[in-house]
Parts: sequence; C-alpha cells; structure tokens
Amino acid sequence: MPEVKNEIYEGCTVVVQKGAHLKTCRIVLGRNYIFGKRGDSQFTLNLDGAIGCLFGSQFRMELIKKKVFSIHKIEDHTAALDIVKEGGVDNRDLKDDGLSQKLTPEQIIELKHKGLSGKEVIQKITENSTTFKEKTVYSQEKYINKKKKKYEEILTIHRPSVRLLSNMFYTLDPIKIANLRLDSLSQILSHCNVQPGGRFAVFESGTQGLVTAAMLHRVGNTGHLVQIYHGTQPQRNAVDQMNFTQEEMESLSFINFTKITTIKQQTGNNTNELKHISGNVTKLIKKVEAEDIVNTSTEEIIDTSTEDIINSNTEEIINTNTKDVVNTRTEDIVNTNTEDIEIMMTSTTQPETDSKGDVEKIQETKRQESSSSSLRPRKFVRSLVEDVKLSSSVLDSGVDGLVVACRQHPTAITTELLHFLKPGFPFVVFSPFKEPLMELYNQMKSVGGTNLRLSETWLRHYQVIPQRTHPEINMSGGGGYILYGTIVLKEA
Repeated sequence: MPEVKNEIYEGCTVVVQKGAHLKTCRIVLGRNYIFGKRGDSQFTLNLDGAIGCLFGSQFRMELIKKKVFSIHKIEDHTAALDIVKEGGVDNRDLKDDGLSQKLTPEQIIELKHKGLSGKEVIQKITENSTTFKEKTVYSQEKYINKKKKKYEEILTIHRPSVRLLSNMFYTLDPIKIANLRLDSLSQILSHCNVQPGGRFAVFESGTQGLVTAAMLHRVGNTGHLVQIYHGTQPQRNAVDQMNFTQEEMESLSFINFTKITTIKQQTGNNTNELKHISGNVTKLIKKVEAEDIVNTSTEEIIDTSTEDIINSNTEEIINTNTKDVVNTRTEDIVNTNTEDIEIMMTSTTQPETDSKGDVEKIQETKRQESSSSSLRPRKFVRSLVEDVKLSSSVLDSGVDGLVVACRQHPTAITTELLHFLKPGFPFVVFSPFKEPLMELYNQMKSVGGTNLRLSETWLRHYQVIPQRTHPEINMSGGGGYILYGTIVLKEA
C-alpha cells in the first residue's frame, strides 16, 4: 500500500475552509494566497504556519499588515456564545426596517483594518444593535452564528477528498462540472461497480476530472483505469489536486478518442489475418495427414513456414500501428519543446534592458519558480507513446466497467466504446440533459442492453439541531441524469 502522510507538507495540495467557503492551495514556503472577492472583502493569507500540522487542524488568522494575514494553530476552538446572556420573550414587536444597527458597513470594515479580532468585531456589532437584547436566546444565537461566518478569523485545513472537491466545484459554478452533484457521482461509482483490482474505462468531458479522480481513488494501485479524452489533453484538475502517490498514478493511463477507431480496425485486421493463417495451416496439416507423409522433416517444415508467416504478418501490423502513434506524439513533443525555447529566449533577452534591481527581482522569481516546480508533482507518469500502448492493450483485453460523463451527445461515444466492455458488465452514462439519454436508452435496447434505468436524483439538505430539525429552505435545482445498464451477447 502507498504511504499516506497525515501531516501537511510542502508541495502538497490542501483544501482551506473558512466558514462555508472552500479553496484549494498548493503549499509552497513563502507564497501568499488571495482569498475573497475583489474589494474590501479580499485579503492575502500566508500558509507557512500549517506545515507540519495534521490535516483537519484549525488555525487562527493574525493580522501582519493591511489585508495580509498569517495563521497559527489553535488546539480547541469553541463557539464564543458568552455574548448571549439573556433574551426577550418573543420577537413579535421587532421590525426589520434596517435601522436597528448603528454602525455602517464602512465603520465595520475600519474595525477589521484596525486589527480587532472576529470576536471583538461581533461584540461591537451586538452592542450597537438596538434590537439584539429584545430577541429570544435562540434568535441571538442564530444572529451570532451568522456574523461568525462572516467576521470570525478561524479556518480549517483539510486533506483533499472527492467529497470536498465536488462540493467546492458545485458551489463555485455547477455549470463548469455539468451539474454533476456529489450524490450523482456516488451513484455512478456504485452502478459501475468500481472496486480495487478492476480494469475500467472512463470518457470524461466538462466535469473537471471529478469522475476520473473518484474512480482512481476507488481503484487504488491494484487495478487500472483508462481515461479517454477528446481534444488536445485530458481534463484532470481534480486528479492533480488529490495528492495521489506515484503508485496510484501508475494505475491511470490516457488515450485520445480519435485513436479508438484505429485500435478497433487494427484488432479486427489482426484477428482476420491470424484466422486466415491458421486456416491455411490446418489445411496443410489435413492434406499431409491424408497422404500419410507425416514425418519429422515435414513437421519441421510446416512449423518453420507458419512461424515465418506469422512473424512477417505481425511485424507489418506492429509497424503500421506504431507509425501513427509515433508521428502524433513527436508533433506534440516538438510543439512543447519550441514553446520552452521561446520562453527561454524571452527570459534571457529581457534582463539586458532592465536595471540591476529588476534583474535581482527576476532572479528571485526564477528561484521561487524553480523551487515550486521541483515540489510540483509530475503530472504524467509515462510518455505519450507508452500511455497509448498501455491503454490500447487494456481496452483490447476488455474492461470491467465503462463510464461516460460528457456535455455533448453521448450516443456516438457510448456505442463506439461499448465494443471494449466485457459481456455481462455494467456501463453508466451521465449527462446534464435527459433527452440525449432517452435516445440512447432506445438504442441500447437494440444492441443487447438489459436492466436499463434512466434516473434523476432529488437532493435536499436537512438542518439537524435538537428540537429544530427541518429541511433547509434552499436546495439545488438538479444534479444531472444517469443511464445505466448491462450489455449481454445476443444469440446468433
């Protein structure tokens, strides 16, 4: 099993939680990170104090200078409810006219810039509220909890997980992940029966690599996962943020969708040629047996002739298969090399026209970039040619499950990839729209699909508090649609 570190280390990716807001950051010593929206709510945070602490630790923000904070670990953070002492009987006489708070938003921002802690700012807000003491104790606690989410300077640093990344992407913009909600993602893994030791394939487009990261997390380092992508490079934002080890990344390979048709044609040609060769050999053997001329010399001749035929044919097939792969990969390598050369030329010619101070700044930035690049994990474990070769071999032998998650119409993609799915094993197709899946449902019936189901999940969060448990007022509009089933072979 790969070694999993429980402490925050330099170069790892963490999820910073402040209230209900989540953000991923890669820990680099001396780097500052920008949080919040533009304007007065934006601030800069240095995370050097988190190195060496356990994942899940809580930290307090301390002001260094204007809008720049550092963090320090706190052992135990309890809710500061000592402000609430006594309250009124009910809230029937309270009026929400917006005039109960004496402090203006500008004055509250000035209090924050003066260096007051979150608790002190909340104390000032409650003291300047004319209706705070008249509220019930429950209303006062609710009011303070609401202000704590906005002004308190406590944050938690978590280990990246599929749940946190899914909630973060969905909260920021559901459209960027095709409305793939966490419950829909869990159903995809369940219906496809993703488990360690299996061999699976996934086509993902428009979901930021969430499905690939979730499947790779399930498979671990004992199985294999082939990510099929469309375009110049695969989507793997979530994969890069999951802190996967080298052993786990070796279980993942990539292949472009344009190579799928060539693999099918090549495998079909190979099987036809081998059948033809084996047929000729059997004819020769039957002819020799009928004439009763079978001896050691003739057997050696037949064996050598068939070996030569098979070797020559297989060599030609391998050569034709590898030509296209090598050409496409060399073009990609040449393009990346030329880009690096252009960057090096611009970086070397720039300091000649600058002053000495600018040269020193450029050298410092280069040192920081070199140190951060050395800490950045390697994105691709293999070369492009090796990825294509490994992926094609896995697909040729058949996969135990197929997942398609995309924005575009999934019918052509799914029917093309079903050839690599073993009979009796499941497939799952996710789409933010139901109409394409309805068409695919009818087509799957005609090609041997069984146990077909088209579903949409309905999710609503509940507030669970003693004597105050009820559904939350707001809920998500939708989490996409899922079509899943099994492919069986039809009788000839």
